[in-house]
Amino acid sequence: MKKVIIYDKDGTLLDYHKIWIPYAHRCISDFIDEFEINDDPKELAETFGIRDGEIMPNSVIASGTGKDIHHAFEGIHEGGGKWAKAYYENSLDELHDNMVLIDGAVEALKTGQKLGYTNMILTSDSRQSTLNFIKKFELEEYISEIVCGDDTPYSKPDIRVLQDQIEAGLNLKEVVMVGDNSADTLLGKDEGVTTIGVLSGTCESVHLEGADHIVDSVKDLFKDGKFILDES
Repeated sequence: MKKVIIYDKDGTLLDYHKIWIPYAHRCISDFIDEFEINDDPKELAETFGIRDGEIMPNSVIASGTGKDIHHAFEGIHEGGGKWAKAYYENSLDELHDNMVLIDGAVEALKTGQKLGYTNMILTSDSRQSTLNFIKKFELEEYISEIVCGDDTPYSKPDIRVLQDQIEAGLNLKEVVMVGDNSADTLLGKDEGVTTIGVLSGTCESVHLEGADHIVDSVKDLFKDGKFILDES
């Protein structure tokens, strides 16, 4: 039986489109102005994973850590990485204000906990932003642990993002990972992790490589009071 459900944050519990798309467009525009970059704005945006105003599946901006994204800025202009990091940190309050839960997110966390599952969050976002998210929606009692992009030098789907938890006794064969991109659905595939892809973020089914199951959103994880993997 599975005992631990690990949730991605953005696109899984949190509405990705309402927070990150506006931020990404504004950040890239201000970056162009700051460094007086003459490149085509559309081509530059595509470098980060934005095409025709939308986030491209499994792109650096969709699933990368802050370090990954800042590295991409640095690759375009020297000093861009440091600028992007400061820009993000100065935007945390605005990002907090724009946070909107995915429909059914709280109910999924509550139901899982009631059924005896331990809820965790594993996100590429920063710890501060993740703590802001948990506090805003009063989720403290439903989430036992968080692992964030700035907590570890590794990135999903590298299972070493959970190295501390594994060393503390986490049995990966008892883990279900739920997320909206392939960095989530490929996590721990060689170590026995079961993954569930959700279509509430930046990917369609075809992009969710490695997923054992795919549902529309976290709202569909529990049916008739049971976790969908326990229905049988």
